[in-house]
Amino acid sequence: MRSLNFLLCLLALLSSQSLLAYGESRFCSYEYLRSAVPVSGKLVTIEYYKPAAVGRYPLVFMLHGSSGVFSVDGVSEPATDNFGEKELARQCFAVALPHYMEALGFKSILSVQAMSARFPEMHSVLQQILNGVETLPWIDARQVFLYGESLGGFLGFALAFERSEIIAVSEFSGGIPSGYNLLRRGQLKVLISHGSSDTVVPIAEADKVALFCREHDIPVEMQIFKGQGHFLSPTARQEVVDGTVRFFLRER
Repeated sequence: MRSLNFLLCLLALLSSQSLLAYGESRFCSYEYLRSAVPVSGKLVTIEYYKPAAVGRYPLVFMLHGSSGVFSVDGVSEPATDNFGEKELARQCFAVALPHYMEALGFKSILSVQAMSARFPEMHSVLQQILNGVETLPWIDARQVFLYGESLGGFLGFALAFERSEIIAVSEFSGGIPSGYNLLRRGQLKVLISHGSSDTVVPIAEADKVALFCREHDIPVEMQIFKGQGHFLSPTARQEVVDGTVRFFLRER
């Protein structure tokens, strides 16, 4: 009977681990690092959330939206997530969050015309930054995940269309950039999250992403938040984070 009880306990433990009780279990401790790298003649801040144990880890390259990132003061880890960097690091991903607009001399870009005009520059800046991040000793550059918010979603697709090491994209409140074609080889998977009442980037843009993926045999999933606008509620944003973590874990 004791042997049976032990076996049942062991099976229960293994089952709970295999379910990845996200939000309850913590798998990795991490270190917060920050660097400033020269890009296009300007210094660009990159925040890193690096798993503490020695090794190489899949990279999540996080691309913020046009409003920029939360302010960073001093050298300590920010108290608030932008959109899930701490959760991803706890799940043993290496996270890089570049302040890419600094290469253009901005903290944020709120004009749609300016975003469109400067999009090729931002794309080029992110190519350079990603090239450098992938050389870091704790990064497994064979497994790169892109996680983009709004403008960051558009930029994420522009990168993923070209780079075969990118295996999955999660974007919310974003869409497909015009003028960028699918040039890469290799499998790519996509998770779309969007508010049904978004008037900044209408839900039609999410439909365009899904259609593009289906036309190119790219596996795609969608989660639509009814009644939500472009700026998702805290509850909806957390659902995006949770869905992204599960999506990336499944594809890792």
